[in-house]
Amino acid sequence: MVSTYLGYTNATKDTATTLKNVASQQDVKRAQQYFDANIGSVKTVDEFLKNYKLFSYAMTAYGLSDMTYAKAMMKKVLTSDLSDPHSFANKLTDPRYKEFAAAFNFGVSTKPQIQTTAQATTLTNLYKQSFTTEEDAAASATTYYDAHIDKVTNVDQFLADPELKDYALKAYGIDPTYASDSYLRSILTSDPSDPNSAVNTSGSDSYKQMAAEFSFNADGTLKGKTAQTADQKTAVESQYNYAVPSFSTATAATYNTTYYKNTIGSVTSADQLTSNARLFDYVKAAFGLDPKMSAYAFSQVIASDPNDPGSFAAVIGATGVLKEFNFKQDGTVPAGESVQSSAQTTATTTSYAANYDNVHQTDMTNAVQNYTKRIASDKTISDFLVSNKADKAVLNDDDPELYQMALQAYGLDPSQVSKQQFTKIVESDPYDPKSYVSSLKNSKYTDLAKAFDFNSKGDAQQPVQPISQNTINTYILQYDGQAIIDLKGPALKKAEATAKTDATYFADNINKIGTVSDFLKDSKLVDFVLTANHIDPKKVTTDTLKKAFASDPTNTSSFINTPAGAQFKDIVDAFNFDTKGNLTNAKMSTSQDEGNRIETDNLYLHQTLETQDGKSDDGIRLALYFQRKAPNINSMYDIMGDAALYQVITTTFNLPSAMSSQNTDTQAAALGKFVDVKDLHNPAKLDALLKRFSAMYDLKNNSSSATSTATSALSILQGGSSSGAGVSSNTLLSIAQLSRHR
Repeated sequence: MVSTYLGYTNATKDTATTLKNVASQQDVKRAQQYFDANIGSVKTVDEFLKNYKLFSYAMTAYGLSDMTYAKAMMKKVLTSDLSDPHSFANKLTDPRYKEFAAAFNFGVSTKPQIQTTAQATTLTNLYKQSFTTEEDAAASATTYYDAHIDKVTNVDQFLADPELKDYALKAYGIDPTYASDSYLRSILTSDPSDPNSAVNTSGSDSYKQMAAEFSFNADGTLKGKTAQTADQKTAVESQYNYAVPSFSTATAATYNTTYYKNTIGSVTSADQLTSNARLFDYVKAAFGLDPKMSAYAFSQVIASDPNDPGSFAAVIGATGVLKEFNFKQDGTVPAGESVQSSAQTTATTTSYAANYDNVHQTDMTNAVQNYTKRIASDKTISDFLVSNKADKAVLNDDDPELYQMALQAYGLDPSQVSKQQFTKIVESDPYDPKSYVSSLKNSKYTDLAKAFDFNSKGDAQQPVQPISQNTINTYILQYDGQAIIDLKGPALKKAEATAKTDATYFADNINKIGTVSDFLKDSKLVDFVLTANHIDPKKVTTDTLKKAFASDPTNTSSFINTPAGAQFKDIVDAFNFDTKGNLTNAKMSTSQDEGNRIETDNLYLHQTLETQDGKSDDGIRLALYFQRKAPNINSMYDIMGDAALYQVITTTFNLPSAMSSQNTDTQAAALGKFVDVKDLHNPAKLDALLKRFSAMYDLKNNSSSATSTATSALSILQGGSSSGAGVSSNTLLSIAQLSRHR
């Protein structure tokens, strides 16, 4: 019979090859292939429990094969919310149940929603940012126009520059799409004094206003040195910044004030003021009036008695208009007076400078509040597309529609995308290269689709996030174990507090990540994940992690499938990134995500190896079991709470069986003299310890006197009673109670 030492050495000198040999066994191969091919189609926990081949495979992988019969109990385990410390699985002291529950998605409490909080926040932030982008674009267009219009030497050169031409057209509300160059040439070279000229017969005031701001001869040459005089250029730029941006930008406000000062002096009646939209908008902004106020309502303000607190002007807060304008109650200006004195104009422009952006900021805030409120309750695309006026829960039915906000947030023109096309886009799978949205070949549409979690029927579904909630819970648990490893007293409390802070940051921020690059930029998240996976962050470079995430898990020669990169394989498998570093839903499944499926397969191979080697030698099984469990041992209490782990340590150091009768703290202190828990996370030191165990096990069990008292590894691993150097039931109960309160 092969000795324990030789058996362990042979099994671990090339673990990858050993496991590969196990995987090639026909019964193992068939079981693994069946699990991999079918677990993804399981939708409910009951389906899983009814499929014996799937269920027993998974139970074996997590060392729970002896509990396969207990389906009612295991259903409670699988449906436990691991984020709830009072859930069924978390109340069980055996960690295998929590590990089993964490491997599947049946207990995830997150309900399907059309957007996560992070997605909705991103969208509304982009919506607000779109106005800054719009302002920057207007400023950039104005800068270009201002610098290049003076270089134009004839009308054809002007028409050949789309940026100049479109700027002028948009300033006067003319759609460049429908304005031909030949027609524009005839307009710009027309004689405005000829009633039969092209500009005068166009029937469009917009063309007349635009043509008036250019100085071209009939043959297209310049009348002067430039295509526009200084005043004409200013007029076009002023009109563009007033008409094109959807709100009053800072640049527009400056132009508007110049326009107001130059124009208000010619006003002789309230009707004349309100008929000039630009002047009327300026006055409403300056005095905080409703932007939608009608000319009639303004006339009622003018007709109000300034001394009557119950007047229309007083009721709507418009008494400032009466103070700063010299209108009579009939809306006319008294003979010999101007509509405003110099001081009144200054007061108006000062008020405008302070208030012009108020309405825009209020509208933007209201729109975001409305979006946030509605998105929290919407469950389908139909809910999302319901108009604000039809939704009784809205804060303000004048807010932009939700789908319009979404389009604007992602740089799309709401007037150019119908509800029907919007629906097709967001119901399409942005992670499928053959989907409708992918066929559009436009990243803006793809980003829009990724901002929502609609399935192909328009219903809410689980979001595509970097890692699952179960993985988040597992990482937090593992990080906490690493942070408090073998600590006591004040040091333990401090470490626990720090770990809690780190875990909160991780939980709050990990699913805001959209790419591998985003993840690697956040050192706190990276360090947390590495630490949770028993990897020292100080020994890992960003380039190494980039290389790991770029690896193809299915390629046996890729980095994570080599000895140098193997430590990162579990991390790469757990994250829902493709090899290009982008989010993907290819790794996700209703029942079990790909990372956990791979881990289940890996554990099944380990359990099979341990079982097969254990048939000939219990010591080999104990050693292999200890090797598998070592990364998650964070204190002596973890060893003392597991009879198999405990036997390995007591056998290795030939400790007396009488130790088991001592209290838990005394035992922990005694074991600590022989084992440094941190050494168990060092592969070389762990291997040395297990080789010593193997030798000691051989030495002990080759003696006939020891054979009769040797502990059966099989019964220990399956929860049976033990004799000799084991842990008493009282000790196990004490450890269980202690672990609940740590």
